[in-house]
Amino acid sequence: MGKYFYALTVIGRDKPGIVAAISEVLYKKGISIEDSISTLLGDQFTMTLIVSSDTNYGVLELKKAFAKARKDLELSVSLRRIDKDEATTKEPENLYSVSVYGADRVGIVYEISKAFADNQINILDLRTRLTKGEPPMYVMILDVDLPKDMDEAVFKDILDNVSKKIDVDYSIRKVETYEL
Repeated sequence: MGKYFYALTVIGRDKPGIVAAISEVLYKKGISIEDSISTLLGDQFTMTLIVSSDTNYGVLELKKAFAKARKDLELSVSLRRIDKDEATTKEPENLYSVSVYGADRVGIVYEISKAFADNQINILDLRTRLTKGEPPMYVMILDVDLPKDMDEAVFKDILDNVSKKIDVDYSIRKVETYEL
């Protein structure tokens, strides 16, 4: 008898009780939370979880278990089955933290992410905010895993090229260990 894994996402207008309602369903079904992250995006509370169970639940059966929480708290809930190897976070080999900042404009996330994808740089975490100052500044913070054989000078060249193209500044920091 093995473990069965699922990826669960929840989003809805922020209010008290969302985490309690979702975790209650999981608890009553005997489902463990393996990994999770939650945050506010505007006024929307978002959660993404990797969960596991010794019971082989069907996806539709589990989705139905969230019906009361969806209705009462006006949530969108998405669920899919995943393989065991998808449930484990792989340790990055060449981890950097990147901060990008500049005047707000369309395309910053696209241009940076495209430059990274074109160079096999994997984005592990991405956060963006628009500051409240005048004029507002767009700030993007990324944790990225560089290909094992890419050195910092090559990475800086990639960032120099794209930052000039879109008129933003950046800073990078090598991260020696992956932090929770």
